Amino acid sequence: MDIVPKNEFITLDTLETYIQKYPEDAEKWLEFIKDPAEEAVKLRRTRYIDKELNEDLYKTHSDLHNVESDVPIEHFNDGCLFCKKSWISTDGVPTTTLICGHKFHTVCSMIDQYNGDTTRCIVPNCDIDTWDYVRKIVRSKEKSKTKSENILLEALEKRKDFRDSLKDLKQQVSNVTSKYNSVRGMIAGGRKEFIHKHLYSLNQIQNDLNEGVKYVRESENMHNYKEALRTYRKKASILFRKYHISFRELRERGLLRTSWRLRYVLERHSSPFSYYRMGIRMYPGKKLWKDTLEQSDTEGEEEEENI
Repeated sequence: MDIVPKNEFITLDTLETYIQKYPEDAEKWLEFIKDPAEEAVKLRRTRYIDKELNEDLYKTHSDLHNVESDVPIEHFNDGCLFCKKSWISTDGVPTTTLICGHKFHTVCSMIDQYNGDTTRCIVPNCDIDTWDYVRKIVRSKEKSKTKSENILLEALEKRKDFRDSLKDLKQQVSNVTSKYNSVRGMIAGGRKEFIHKHLYSLNQIQNDLNEGVKYVRESENMHNYKEALRTYRKKASILFRKYHISFRELRERGLLRTSWRLRYVLERHSSPFSYYRMGIRMYPGKKLWKDTLEQSDTEGEEEEENI
């Protein structure tokens, strides 16, 4: 029996009654209740890189703050409370009405969302956040869809052809799981054998690495670095407080240039050094190791010959 619903607003009770009578149509209903808007949302969320803007549209909204309002704005009926421009002086500029019924310029409302990550209404004594209601509506829709899917899947579980297909699929999953665990066991066993065979060498390497880290931490270079960093932070704190500017603002304007690694240190975003860079990683299938000290000596000799 083909499904030809009169409308898309079908109650769960109606759906359950129908499926009890026609269980062979369960998979058709599962396809029917898929929301096509979900795919559209995924497409809209795709980020378009280097997409050209409509210059006329951009100019209309960017020049909005230069418009002079003909009357003082004290009430939301008179104009947009974000930019304080009257509706008359900004005639033709798109507007948005929030769920509470208060109207604002679309671009003003979006800028407020961009800066504050909220859609809370700024009209006095309102304080309604549109997203609270949108979130509840969407979750209610998802909950109803889940209930519908559960009704249809329960109907499928009662059908013999579905149970047979599911049984065969479970056997295939069990077969893949067995083979997968067998390969994982071989890999784990190979690792254990490797550690057992080269245990002395591995411990020697680990001890050398630990000694190398200790040497760096106690070195004069490390002491000089910490002293220089303390001096910088004292001077930076004085400058930032005096001129009310930050390290990031100086860097963005090209007044202060540093590498991205050093910037993270100066802005206190990360620890200064990663001692993992002193370690080595050994992976199966990689090329054999070469002496890096010999390579650096050879490169130095070639540079001298070129000079």
